[in-house]
Amino acid sequence: MKLRSVVLALVLVFVLSLPSFAEALRVGVVLSIGGLRDESFNDAAYDGIVELRKSGDCVVEVIEPGSIGSIEHALRYFCERKMDMVCAVGIFANDAVRRIAQEFPDTRFVLLDSVVTVPNVLSILFDEEQGSFYAGAFAALITKSDVVGFLGGMDSPVIASFERGFKNGVRFVKPDAKVVSRYIGVTPEAFDMADKAFNLGLDIAGQGADVIYHASGKSGLGLIQAARRANFMVIGVDSDQSRTAPGKIPASMVKRIDHALVKAAEVMKKDSFDGGIWTLGVQDRGIELALSRFNRDILSPEILTRLKEIEDFLIYKTEK
Repeated sequence: MKLRSVVLALVLVFVLSLPSFAEALRVGVVLSIGGLRDESFNDAAYDGIVELRKSGDCVVEVIEPGSIGSIEHALRYFCERKMDMVCAVGIFANDAVRRIAQEFPDTRFVLLDSVVTVPNVLSILFDEEQGSFYAGAFAALITKSDVVGFLGGMDSPVIASFERGFKNGVRFVKPDAKVVSRYIGVTPEAFDMADKAFNLGLDIAGQGADVIYHASGKSGLGLIQAARRANFMVIGVDSDQSRTAPGKIPASMVKRIDHALVKAAEVMKKDSFDGGIWTLGVQDRGIELALSRFNRDILSPEILTRLKEIEDFLIYKTEK
């Protein structure tokens, strides 16, 4: 009898220690167009999804929209299933989030990397201009030709802020360096045009650029492919892209979308959700420059010291 009692007690302790899926936070995530395996924006979001699933107290479902129009249908699907938190990724979700959030005022929404000013929406931004400044400073430190490049996806105010930050960072370190800029297109499809990015990358390199920074989503894979053929390096964006072409991507300007998603879920778990806007930068782990382990030969102690100084400068400037 004593043994049986001990076994029952152990079983009870085990059951009580399991995560309670009845009380788990139910999260629905609608990715941006382009889908997974973009080795950029969506993959960065998926890292956060994986982390939430591993936590044991979140159940996360994901939809990859095939077009901008299908984002709204995906959001409504999650709302009708009464998910605790509905998250959308990227600027192309703006209109859909605005409409659906007003249609479902009791649902808590999170919009990553864009802004919608509706009371039940938490918009989380990343200081891409600050991060691009960091990338530009790095490009200026490693260029040998004193010519660097910028490749943007859709010609838009958001991507223009990447270009502006990059140019400012280059000039901060090397005022006389030349920056060659190109944009892939003027529609959202510009973020999924790898062939055109390939050709534009070769064109920029043909003008002397030995380092090219991109903000072009999945199109950037074409630029990276061009770097394999020509003598230039690429600074990646949104997630660490160094494994895509080892040795060709010495650094990536990473938006910690994963960190933002987890942070938002933590707020939801505490039931302290409040709509509004967060802006995450270097100072709060929202932005980082991820250095590649495949390019340690060019990361001299002098460059690493200078990068630390630049990071401290960005944090100090923000805190002031």
